[in-house]
Amino acid sequence: MTDSWVAHANDWLSRQLGGSTGTASFGLLFLGGVLASLLPCVYPLYPITAAVLARRQSRLGRFAHPLVYYAGLGGIYFLFGVVAAVTGGSFNDLLRLPAVNLIIGGVLVLLALATAGLLHLPAVTRAGTDRGTGLTNTFAMGAGAGMLSSACVGPVVVSILVSMAASVGRVTTGVVLIAATKMLLFGLGVGLPFALIGIFGLALPRSGPWMVRVQQAFAVLIGWFGVSYVLKGLCCVGLSESTSHALLAGIALLGAATFLAQSSDRDLQDRIKRTVLAVAGVIGFFVIGRSLLLTSSAVAASPASPAATVSETEQHGNLTWYLDKSAAYAAAARTGKPVFLDFHGDWCTNCQAFQKKTLSDADLNGALNKAVLLKVRDTTSLFDQYRSDSRFPELKVGLPFFVITDAKGSLLYKTSDFTKSDEMALFLTD
Repeated sequence: MTDSWVAHANDWLSRQLGGSTGTASFGLLFLGGVLASLLPCVYPLYPITAAVLARRQSRLGRFAHPLVYYAGLGGIYFLFGVVAAVTGGSFNDLLRLPAVNLIIGGVLVLLALATAGLLHLPAVTRAGTDRGTGLTNTFAMGAGAGMLSSACVGPVVVSILVSMAASVGRVTTGVVLIAATKMLLFGLGVGLPFALIGIFGLALPRSGPWMVRVQQAFAVLIGWFGVSYVLKGLCCVGLSESTSHALLAGIALLGAATFLAQSSDRDLQDRIKRTVLAVAGVIGFFVIGRSLLLTSSAVAASPASPAATVSETEQHGNLTWYLDKSAAYAAAARTGKPVFLDFHGDWCTNCQAFQKKTLSDADLNGALNKAVLLKVRDTTSLFDQYRSDSRFPELKVGLPFFVITDAKGSLLYKTSDFTKSDEMALFLTD
């Protein structure tokens, strides 16, 4: 029951935030963050936060680490707002770049190693050492918690960013500050339970070696998040999901071999640092080589002779997807069926998850069979046409995105949430 009312409350807030432009929206943003913090996928972070902060002390007082952790968490959302304003909400263009995804993934993996105490980063010091109070480390861990929680509260974040994307015109300092403040308020709402836990604590067992294990668990969470970005980056350079996983397994084996090949007399962190540098070099070499091969292939594929005819359809299981808008709507006009548009990016993990869901979910598959299906890839001119349509500001934020229209192109339904297959089926079968 709790999950249900929280989900309904967040759906309501998403709609309110999408259409709210007055000062009341600032209060809704903080409230939305508090409600989003109640989502079940955020729960595992609470005991981890309590355990991490319980073992940290500062000369500045007992509130220093909790407040700095809170600031780090809110700071990530502030950064989201700055990027949203500066790019006009165009996260899609930014996140589909392989280098961006690989860099984000690499940074998170490094932060995970530092959190686990396996790698020393100059800006991230461990609490309880002679390097200082460890407030920088606490801030970094709060930022990591913000990144992890942002994946859980995505639908509400998307609603905020869509609203920004629709309203941002010429980028000015004022526009950037307003957008960043809005996201900061939402982030402070999400982080409020973390701050309260840090200040007042939870009923936890007596301190001991188990706290180190909890901090290592937090490092695993950050590392998993980093690996997901690396996989996304590999998909961006044209690799299939299975190839990306195989390559990542190979990189892991290379890292293990590099680590074990070094003398055990070396300092552990030094061995890990050398291993990280070796793996980073291999990934960089691969990305550059792959990019050069793709460029050469693109040049070779554009001879002076007439281009080959591009297929109008694509088969996926028992579903036929049109790739040409004119052909799709011509079929809809003949049959009177609605048109289901899937805006797709090969780099988008949720887009790929939805593709699997179209075959594994019997109700969704049956509903899609009653519609004309149009797949719009983010690398096509058709995607750019839809992106400039004022009805679809969501495309300025990112993917996935789904639209249902009637046979004449009138909008019936849209969503950025690929899990709402029940709603999609309802509009397709009406």
